[in-house]
Amino acid sequence: MSLILSAGFLLVAGALGYWQVIGANRVLDRPTNPRTVEEERRILRGRILDRNGEVLASSERAGELAHRAYAYPPLADVVGYWSIQHGKSGIEEAFDSFLRGERSTNPAAEIRNKLFPVDRHGADVRLTLDLQLQKVADDALGGSPGAAAVVDVSTGEVLALASHPYFDPNTLDEDWERLANDRGEPFVSRAINGQYVPGSIFKLVTASAALDSGIATAGMEHHHEADLIVDGLRIRNTNHPQLTDLTFAEEFAWSCNVFFAYTGLSLGGSSLIDYSPLASREPYTWPAGPVDASEARLREYARRYGIGQAVPFDLPTSAGLISKADHMTRAQLASTAFGQGDLLVSPLQMALVAATVDNGGVMPAPYIVASVEDGKTVERIHQPGAGGHRVISESAAAELNAMMELSVDTAYAQPARIPGVRVGGKTGTAEVSTSETPHSWFVGYAPADRPGVAVAVIMENRGSGTTFATPAARKILKAALDMGY
Repeated sequence: MSLILSAGFLLVAGALGYWQVIGANRVLDRPTNPRTVEEERRILRGRILDRNGEVLASSERAGELAHRAYAYPPLADVVGYWSIQHGKSGIEEAFDSFLRGERSTNPAAEIRNKLFPVDRHGADVRLTLDLQLQKVADDALGGSPGAAAVVDVSTGEVLALASHPYFDPNTLDEDWERLANDRGEPFVSRAINGQYVPGSIFKLVTASAALDSGIATAGMEHHHEADLIVDGLRIRNTNHPQLTDLTFAEEFAWSCNVFFAYTGLSLGGSSLIDYSPLASREPYTWPAGPVDASEARLREYARRYGIGQAVPFDLPTSAGLISKADHMTRAQLASTAFGQGDLLVSPLQMALVAATVDNGGVMPAPYIVASVEDGKTVERIHQPGAGGHRVISESAAAELNAMMELSVDTAYAQPARIPGVRVGGKTGTAEVSTSETPHSWFVGYAPADRPGVAVAVIMENRGSGTTFATPAARKILKAALDMGY
């Protein structure tokens, strides 16, 4: 009996020791752990602020428990939500350790929170977002599903991220079942995780490859009347019926699919591209033969711009897609070069493409969290302007910049004009299926004579980029300039 009792005590002591020391974290991390849940409900989480100190999320005590409130629900995809029942998302999740007081920029506050966990206070997180500009972006999108991303070109600060439809995190628990089954997918942060066919805005990448490689110049002149046939795919010359003698820059401004398909197929050369086959009134058939070098160069420049890779950012981002296949057919390469094919991009990625042109060929490193603040102690999370990388040469960027301005001054992007301001832009009308209305795109920046503000706007299934996304982007750019950016 003595041995049995001793063995029993040893078993209990061993189990207690294991769960209190070795397995303690597993117990604490269980979402069903009542002690953890109760502790979470008592923590006074830190505030989430915009760049000017406007409160976006805050906590108040109701008796012993804390209640989380969100001042501007359209920012739910960025600020996120905090829920005992459904967990965390967005900034609430990414910077949870600071907001809940587990980590602090203030050593004294960190010690206080460990000694008195019942009265724990979290640190504040300040974002780069400008709430007033954010409201303009949301208003510009209106009731259209879609997104807008606005970036300060010289610093990489993200000034606005609008995603529609959105949800109200204040009523998340009550609305969860409806939101989870909503076909509009309000939980998807379209601005950073939306995956869209880019259409003609991708011509920025194709043009970059040609100009930066030295096989084309913006001023190259040629006569163009022909359609292009590539392995049975007929690409029609319909975008500039009023013009037959054009430059490379004008083909870009008038967004010619034939010209950019031809350019994409020709990227593998080492000398200037010969556009003379497009002069005939009869369709030009692309000759048989490999286009591996052209495909490799287009892929290279797409990767330089970050397409096919997740954007390094404070929140999780989607990578996008260049092609589903390891090797494209000639027809797939032609379609990809003018923005169709298998391509998928996010609005943030394309805002950065535009920012690169405005920034002399250097892509800024984007960020949305400026600092963590606990009392008078402030820790900067990022340094403005740090971490950027060169994508194309300064001379190629200058040519692209002039082409973007030409598009706004004389061609399809004219609705982006702002009196007295040089604006660069590119429209896109992205085909999504034979039965659906195309997506409406615009990417651009202002002013075009110095690093300013870059924007990407997509309005899902609205149609012409000129008619819908471009006027919306103009409102955002105008407001940003009026605010001093």
